[in-house]
Amino acid sequence: MDTGKRQQPRQPRGWRVGTALILGATAIAAAPFPHRTASAAAAGVRPWMAPAAGRPGGDIPDSAVYLRYQGRGFSVEYVEGWVQTTGAHGVTFGDKDSSVVAEMRPRVAGALPVYVQRVDLPSLTRAPGFRRGAQNADTIGGYPALRLTYRGLSAPDQVTGKTVTLEVDRYYINGPHALAVLTLSTPLGVDNVDGFRRIAHSLRFR
Repeated sequence: MDTGKRQQPRQPRGWRVGTALILGATAIAAAPFPHRTASAAAAGVRPWMAPAAGRPGGDIPDSAVYLRYQGRGFSVEYVEGWVQTTGAHGVTFGDKDSSVVAEMRPRVAGALPVYVQRVDLPSLTRAPGFRRGAQNADTIGGYPALRLTYRGLSAPDQVTGKTVTLEVDRYYINGPHALAVLTLSTPLGVDNVDGFRRIAHSLRFR
């Protein structure tokens, strides 16, 4: 069982402590879920703000070992060795410029595409370099899900000020007691498609 404390198995080169900002900016609500409107829940979402490294990286090798994180009301797999930052509202895993952010929001009563269009996209479209991609229906853990893809810019490197273009997979899984939002980002040209799909489809509600 996770203790809620920050664990750092190792500090990959290029990783910035700014990862914590991702979690703080995307913090919504974990169990117990407070009563708040969906529009308020989405305020300030900035999942594209992964820290920029001098050289883009954070690929998941075929030999990667996956472990299972047990959070409040959910569990999800992550890559062994990625830096983990936990908080009251979710968890972030990161390596160099790649990151996985899992957060819990109040369950959506209506259709997921409507929620994304009316609640999430207004915030996402204000992201630096935002370019919307495809939106597809999915099923994860037996629950309806939606996958939104887009591109954006990372946060500026703290030393050089440079940014990298990120490819983002954002999953919405409407579970029995909460909406899980998984934001998986990696630099353009780094192939984490299979690894990210495995992580997204590993999410389970508890």
